[in-house]
Amino acid sequence: MDQNKGVENQKDTGLRRGVLGTWLVASYGIAANAPIAVATLYFVGIAGIAGGAMPLVVLLSYLIYATTLIVIYEWSKDIASSYSYVAIMKRGLNSSLASFSVGYGYIYQYLVAGSAGFGILGLASFLYLISPSIASSFPWLWALISLVLTAEVTLILWLGVKPGGMLNLAIGLISILFLILTSLALIFIAGKTNTVAPFTLSPVKGDLALVLVSMIFGITTFGGATTPIGVAEEAKLPKKTMPRALLLCFGLLGVGLILNSYAQEAVYGIGNMFNYASLPDPMIVIYSKYFSPVIVDLLIVLVAFMFNSSIIAFATSGSRMIYGMARDNVLYPSTLSKINRHGAPGNAVLLTGAIIGALSLISGYLLGPLEASIFLITFGSFYVALGHMFAAISLMRHKIKEGKLKVIQHIVVPIISIIAYLLTIYYGTYPAPAYPLNIAVYAAWAVLVAHVLTYYVLKRRYPMRMKTFGDHSL
Repeated sequence: MDQNKGVENQKDTGLRRGVLGTWLVASYGIAANAPIAVATLYFVGIAGIAGGAMPLVVLLSYLIYATTLIVIYEWSKDIASSYSYVAIMKRGLNSSLASFSVGYGYIYQYLVAGSAGFGILGLASFLYLISPSIASSFPWLWALISLVLTAEVTLILWLGVKPGGMLNLAIGLISILFLILTSLALIFIAGKTNTVAPFTLSPVKGDLALVLVSMIFGITTFGGATTPIGVAEEAKLPKKTMPRALLLCFGLLGVGLILNSYAQEAVYGIGNMFNYASLPDPMIVIYSKYFSPVIVDLLIVLVAFMFNSSIIAFATSGSRMIYGMARDNVLYPSTLSKINRHGAPGNAVLLTGAIIGALSLISGYLLGPLEASIFLITFGSFYVALGHMFAAISLMRHKIKEGKLKVIQHIVVPIISIIAYLLTIYYGTYPAPAYPLNIAVYAAWAVLVAHVLTYYVLKRRYPMRMKTFGDHSL
């Protein structure tokens, strides 16, 4: 099939092209990662396992996640599609089954883990953590927050990809600049206590196992950095813009997060990091001690806005995944590929809003906002690992088939990525985490099996439709 001809035929109905430049594309990765929110929340979990070796874990996690970034960077030079991972699986493995069960599975990262779990419920949980009295005085507030955020994000997505990108870019750059400047200030305050020890095994007395276990969680610190590939069809010269945007985004995230992980430890103390993990909101505790109330208030505001931007980024990619599948008329009806006057897939956006709103309210009601957030993130993270692992396998096969193989980029890096995600899936499944998170893991496996069964049902009913599923790319 001539892909260029397919694109020409979609000029009147397809997504608006050439809307996003390099910085606006990168903004979707920065927003999905939400670095200042990650620094506030994720470092707690890492310190709880690795203690004073937290900066080492963050650094090593960055290097491991870089293998994922390189894999997607290589794919972004060949694939530009709204359903990104679906197209990657099809191009690399020549398998509609892989496209459907593995590629489509990534939508659970976009909508379940990212938008509802991390974004909406993460913000509600954060507000409860910084002021526990809110939870007791207004136990229903999380639900109101969920409804307001769902409505606001749906409106922004309805208006097209550019308004969300501009908001994400402004908040993202301000947040990273805030992280860098305040981290440098904390390092200066630490003075003579600054040391390279946090980047070694000495804080855990050489126990590499602790570092390796915590890296399974540390890798997710940089999750979301590859999210921009969902807006590839709306980028200017996507196969040139996307690779540059991915590198730009990842570089900024690395500087901000690695620097801040060390800065917080430098002033709190290497030997105190296990205690750090027991604090309800350690970053705010530290900033309250060394900075003025204005800076602390700014931190809280930026975290809240960054959570909001994260919802926008994940929901945008989720709506584009739905749009892409509807365009192929697979699982979703073709009406969901209809484009509104703002160049956005309007019906897909409305469905996206309904899904993330319902997920947030139902899971929050059943488990409470914090537990529900962790539950949804655990469920979606399974598909992140699966998708990234198969993207690496697909890249190796694709480059070998093309005869354009480069040993480092197309063999060594993908193998490291595959091993990392195999370990993530294994240790995330066995031994299973405590209840109710074990249910999230088992549910993820069950849904994967359901995907495979659904694929064969659809293949029997619509053989030609399923055969060409995942072929679309600019």
